[in-house]
Amino acid sequence: MSDDARPHSSAYFGEERDYWWNDDYLDLLARRLRLDRVGTLADIGCGIGHWGGLLARYLPPGAELIGVDRDPANVAGAWERYAQGAPGLSARFLEGDALALPLADHSVDLATCQTLLIHLAEPQEAIAEMIRVTRPGGQVVAVEPNNLFSRMAVSSLTPQTPLQRLLDETEVAWRLVEGRRRRGLGCEYLGDLLPGLFARAGLADIRVWLCDRALPLVPPYDTPEQQALLSAMRRWRADGTGPYDRAEFAADLAAGGADPARIERAWRALLDDAAESDTAVAERRLHAANGGLFYIVAGTVR
Repeated sequence: MSDDARPHSSAYFGEERDYWWNDDYLDLLARRLRLDRVGTLADIGCGIGHWGGLLARYLPPGAELIGVDRDPANVAGAWERYAQGAPGLSARFLEGDALALPLADHSVDLATCQTLLIHLAEPQEAIAEMIRVTRPGGQVVAVEPNNLFSRMAVSSLTPQTPLQRLLDETEVAWRLVEGRRRRGLGCEYLGDLLPGLFARAGLADIRVWLCDRALPLVPPYDTPEQQALLSAMRRWRADGTGPYDRAEFAADLAAGGADPARIERAWRALLDDAAESDTAVAERRLHAANGGLFYIVAGTVR
């Protein structure tokens, strides 16, 4: 991992993350992955346990969940979430690096991660580590997005937006994503590259699915998931985190080849877009399907 990389921000672990998956889709995914036959599941880069906790409910009696994260605060948060949500499950959470897992060779039946590999400069090394700790015949499962797609999302405001402004925003999206990659902070479109990386790593029986969840915004925005999403966007702006971290925004654009004047124009455009969205929400004019490209890629260890 790059020396500049930081632990995944707790700004992204808000209530909105609880709405990433449809329950009936998880039921289907559990059957596809045969989770009822998994005795030991390792959630790598577990954060505070969102993903591992969802999968754990499909494990058979006596199974074990192991969470690994390099941020001690996340490990503590995962313990707290486990105690509140699944006290009957055998679980342990460890501090450790995805590139040097504190797990023995061939010690788990399934190693998985969610939105981890997009943050790594060396995702192939993390995949190799997940393969190392998984027994032959076991599975490696990675859930990763193409966030470049999300940076160019469409809403009810898009048809009234001048074409040149849309083209400018597309350029900024590419410069931000490529800038992050050049800075060693990961590849935001990695989800589309995962099947090839799995094949290169020697995994067999590679399968690819898309998460079927969307987080639509539809007036009057009165569902819990819509309220959580709007709350997250307000929180990020107020705290200067996520897409509203000005220093990160400038550094990414600079690494992507933008000059200072272009960076300043892009920052002002980002704030203008946010203000326009706020007004449209207040006037109940903003609506969007809010889908995404969120891939589930599974492979079998030879």
